[in-house]
Amino acid sequence: MPDKPVVPQEQEFHQSATWLLAVLVGAVFLVEALVMVFLPMLPPMSRMEATLMDATLLAVLIFPMFYFLVFRPLVRNIAERRQAENALRETSDFNKLLIESLPFGMDIVDERGQILYISSAMENAVGKRALGEKCWNLYKDDRKQCDDCSLHQPIQLGITKSIESTGVLGGRIFEITHTGMMYQGKPAILEVFYDITERKRAEELLEEKVAERTRELRENQAEKDRVMGQLIQAEKMAAIGTMVSGIGHEINNPLYVVLGKAEAIRDESDISACNEHARDIIKQAKHISAIVKNLSGYIRPADRHELENTDVREKLAEALDMAKHSLLDDRITIRQDFAPVPGISAKPEEIQQVFFNVIRNGIQAMAGRGVLEITTSSEGNQACIRIKDTGTGIRAEHLGKIFDPFFTTKGPDEGEGLGMYIVQKIVNKYNGTVTLESLENKGTTVTIRFPGIETN
Repeated sequence: MPDKPVVPQEQEFHQSATWLLAVLVGAVFLVEALVMVFLPMLPPMSRMEATLMDATLLAVLIFPMFYFLVFRPLVRNIAERRQAENALRETSDFNKLLIESLPFGMDIVDERGQILYISSAMENAVGKRALGEKCWNLYKDDRKQCDDCSLHQPIQLGITKSIESTGVLGGRIFEITHTGMMYQGKPAILEVFYDITERKRAEELLEEKVAERTRELRENQAEKDRVMGQLIQAEKMAAIGTMVSGIGHEINNPLYVVLGKAEAIRDESDISACNEHARDIIKQAKHISAIVKNLSGYIRPADRHELENTDVREKLAEALDMAKHSLLDDRITIRQDFAPVPGISAKPEEIQQVFFNVIRNGIQAMAGRGVLEITTSSEGNQACIRIKDTGTGIRAEHLGKIFDPFFTTKGPDEGEGLGMYIVQKIVNKYNGTVTLESLENKGTTVTIRFPGIETN
């Protein structure tokens, strides 16, 4: 261990004592030398006179040594101790003043909960009868010890724990910290009381406001969803209007066949011929049934169904079949490549509407002549669908408005400008994305991506 550093006062004292000792030793030798020189010249002294002279000489030599080596250090030690006591008293007074000026309450209790010390703030709240009382009898309205009180366990020195206690000092709420310590030579707990009543009330009020705002947002979202559902359904019905002539033609053709075959059966006596006519009737009836089924699935409100594992390729094929029956011209070529893709969690009717709206736009953009390419691919865990047409394309100044509601460049009988707006809303609803690339007089490509269902 390093030597203890010497303070300046001690160093000065040591130097003074060293010089004094050297001077006294020199003085002793000098006096003895003088005595030896002058002793023969002095008259004879009695034994008592010689003893007194030696005693006087010894006293003269010892007194300075006693003063510097004993008395002076003793006086200095007493002064230093008094100075330390004054400093300790000042520190104690400062600490007491500091503790008493704190805005929160404070006390010290022993392991039985009896109060050993109480601050002025707590004394003002409970009176001067606190010392020696159980803390919970003074502070708790129900006079019961807190369930999570630190006194239920042995006191751990230096460990601080916090509890929140209600019904304290007239229904207030306090956060109480307990710190293990030694007080008057015994284990004790320092309790510090923070009144958090107003903060808790503010938090409760804030929670009520948050709950109320959340309820309002839910109601607004529910209303928004209801309006959006009505808008989607209205757009479906508007689309039906543009498909009526095509659907009517598609249904009339097999109906004519059914009617002709039925008349042939009526006039036919050959059973085998009747069976052949009947098979034709059944075939055409199934064709009509498929058209009606696709159409019914399209116009059915989506809010009647829950989310389910939806096959993207199946819904794409249904939308394409519906477009073929109602919108497709013989001069439009369909090219399709449906590669396997992940299933998605969605309402099937809404996914079918997304695909039908994009296909319908592509067919209308080609004005009866062109190529429509439809492909699916898997990109990681995403289902990617691309629908490309060779139509007139979209002018550059219109590209930023394609997904705006009621924006359209079509004629009054071809749409209301809600098709792509609804496409974007539905795709975003299922955390998907829709992008559009187009060149005027070159065609348009719409790319739709949906996150696939995670599989273990």
